[in-house]
Amino acid sequence: MKSKRIYPDKKFKFEKYLEIGSPDAETDRILEKAFIENDAFSAIVDMNNQRSILIGRTGSGKSAILKHIESTQEKVVRINPEAMSLRFLSNSTILQYFKELEVNLNFFYKILWKHVFLIELIRLHFGYDVHKKNNWYLGIKEKLTRLNNPKRNKALEYFDKWSNEFWIDAEVRIKEIERTVQQKFESEVGADVKVLKAKMNSTDSDKFITKTEIKTKAEHIINEVLAHDIHEIINILKEEIFVDSQQKHFIIIDDLDKEWISTSMRYDLIGAMIEVIKEFHFFKGLKIVICLRDNLYQLLFSGAKNNGGQREKFKPLYAEITWTPLELQELLNIRLQLVSGNVLDTKNAFEKVYKTGKSGFEYMLERTFNRPRDVISFVNHAIENSKNKTSFSMDILKKAEVDYSVERLQAIEDEWGENYGDINRLSKFLYAKHNGFRLRNIKEDDFDTTYLEENPQYVFKGDLSNIVVRWQNNHIKFISFLKEVIFIFYNAGILGIKKGPTHPVQFFYDKNPILTINDLNNDCKIYVHKAFYSVFKINVKEQETEIY
Repeated sequence: MKSKRIYPDKKFKFEKYLEIGSPDAETDRILEKAFIENDAFSAIVDMNNQRSILIGRTGSGKSAILKHIESTQEKVVRINPEAMSLRFLSNSTILQYFKELEVNLNFFYKILWKHVFLIELIRLHFGYDVHKKNNWYLGIKEKLTRLNNPKRNKALEYFDKWSNEFWIDAEVRIKEIERTVQQKFESEVGADVKVLKAKMNSTDSDKFITKTEIKTKAEHIINEVLAHDIHEIINILKEEIFVDSQQKHFIIIDDLDKEWISTSMRYDLIGAMIEVIKEFHFFKGLKIVICLRDNLYQLLFSGAKNNGGQREKFKPLYAEITWTPLELQELLNIRLQLVSGNVLDTKNAFEKVYKTGKSGFEYMLERTFNRPRDVISFVNHAIENSKNKTSFSMDILKKAEVDYSVERLQAIEDEWGENYGDINRLSKFLYAKHNGFRLRNIKEDDFDTTYLEENPQYVFKGDLSNIVVRWQNNHIKFISFLKEVIFIFYNAGILGIKKGPTHPVQFFYDKNPILTINDLNNDCKIYVHKAFYSVFKINVKEQETEIY
């Protein structure tokens, strides 16, 4: 949607509980009226474009794109990870046993996703028209019989079994696969899992050989159960149904960052899902679209935990959501016009800041991460403080900034808690700091409570936990610890870095050039993002003159 002509002569006042929308796409009632079809959306709905994994920070518009796909495309099915009720996999006897054997379960997880996606595709294509599905099934079976293809006929049996039960939820389907694997495995080795576990934990001299043999058998079973049938049915559907890129089908998945299964298994399942999405690109007219929050994306591809491959392998699938100031202005124009009856836009809703020559809109935008959620949230706070005024004065914006700044810091803690734990424990060193401080201006005493923390592994997570523990045990010096903390805060968006006199202040969303921790030195300058000026009571005067 594009902004319309405005009528400035009409009177309009901001009532206290008016909103220009909700920061969350799920509860935003005017999302469809105010949706802007950006580059990421265009790539996602283009069946000839590989992009299908939406990556962005919270509030960048990932969920909004999925909702817009649902409202504008005909054949769309949404898979809700929480509704799949997959927590039982975390307690699966057979899967726990395979993990103890160090069996690579990536292939098993891929089979699960292929199975789920195939059944959803059958439902999406045929709907609940069993007659239509049965006619197609009989026709393709007759064709394959004439071609004398026993492998594909066997695959059709799989198709017929599961497509007749496509109304059964994913949990039931996946339980059936898990049960099939366990039964076949126990049948092959001639003992149940409990007996095998007891034998594996015994002190028999042949324990290692037995474990190796059982592991080999387990991996063979995983590869054998359903894998060949699924491969063949995928080929049948590619050749017989999904042959036209103009007939669009979408499977969409959101909320992968929620606790829909145990954390370690969640990473493995998402990694396997991404591999399957890449494989399913061979279907014409199909997109499996998922949302990955930036912090979850970093967790998935950090270290050796991910069995799904390297970042670069999946790079063609990524659509990273970014916004320019002009795009955000257009978004805000549309929303202001919708709530004001085409009376207001950013030009007359924000008063100018006469000392700097900037508009109130620019002042507000500098305090965002260039994301729709930040803009909507800030303006809603401004409306709360407007007291029926017709525009936002600087006094109104500064009052709005107080609550907005606290809210943004809380959002950072929520967003990065899975990666780093309670980073708010460390942020105290920023209170009342001058802007443009250098590493040498930060004293070790600023982190004395962290140094004395008795159980850092319960307070912090991941890299941050490791850094704190190493510093406490004197395995690294304070300056090394500080650089790691500064870079984590940069990555989270709280801090910006100016690495030299000829370089600009760079925040995480300034992608070029990419900063690394090696760019930090004693003389580089550190700046707090303006979103946090209020909550940290930052002294905006630079601490030192521009001397390097």
